[in-house]
Amino acid sequence: MKFDFSGKVIVVTGGSTGIGLAIAEQFASLGARVAICGRSLDKLGEAKELLQQRGFNVFSRTVDVADGAQMFAFADEVEAQFGRLDVWVNNAAICPYHKIIDTPEEVWDETLSINLKAIYYSARIAREKMAQRGGSLINAASFATRMPSVGSGLYAASKSAVVSLTKSLAAELAPFYIRVNGYIPGVIKTDMTAPAIEKNSDLMREVIAMNDFGEADDVAHAVAFLASEYASYITGSFIEVSGGKFCVQNPTVAWDEMEE
Repeated sequence: MKFDFSGKVIVVTGGSTGIGLAIAEQFASLGARVAICGRSLDKLGEAKELLQQRGFNVFSRTVDVADGAQMFAFADEVEAQFGRLDVWVNNAAICPYHKIIDTPEEVWDETLSINLKAIYYSARIAREKMAQRGGSLINAASFATRMPSVGSGLYAASKSAVVSLTKSLAAELAPFYIRVNGYIPGVIKTDMTAPAIEKNSDLMREVIAMNDFGEADDVAHAVAFLASEYASYITGSFIEVSGGKFCVQNPTVAWDEMEE
């Protein structure tokens, strides 16, 4: 199996750091022309410089994905730059840490706009830009959709809505030959998860069957598969990239037996 995205144009929101940057680099390494966006001009500049050092020419813009006008303008710019649009990856998200009952209303609105409404915008963009030749819309969910945590319940709720929205969009966009899928990362080593891993590494490993944390590239590989021709009959689905997190109640037993 060999992925080839030569001639394809890929958009990755939240593409300047972590998983989003890994996804952008993965597609670029497979021959795609890649466009990334984010809210931080500095981080976008650093990401673009890094990718250029590795031999990739990447288009970047600062975009607030919660702003429909900015999203549509970015899509128009990408199309003008590259002539087409084939894959849109909704990776951008925020995870505020409040109990639901203590969440400020402005945080509630911002979270739903960035994590959920941005997908609504991208679906409309996909229908407009991809309908003639088909394409792929890929949405980031979260392991929080499987098991939410106290303190980030709004994030879990927004990502659970992403799962439902993805399935509905898969049906609505199918007549345009646009597939809609998603990915569910487990504990992936990024700057965002680094503090938690440093503080609770052993406890966090205990619930993961593979007894280790994932890399951003692990998620990027799964996203590339979903966007590829090898997934041509897959839509309305999610790939979990979690190392078997909570796939059983007692994953450490198998590891303990290996040590006996």
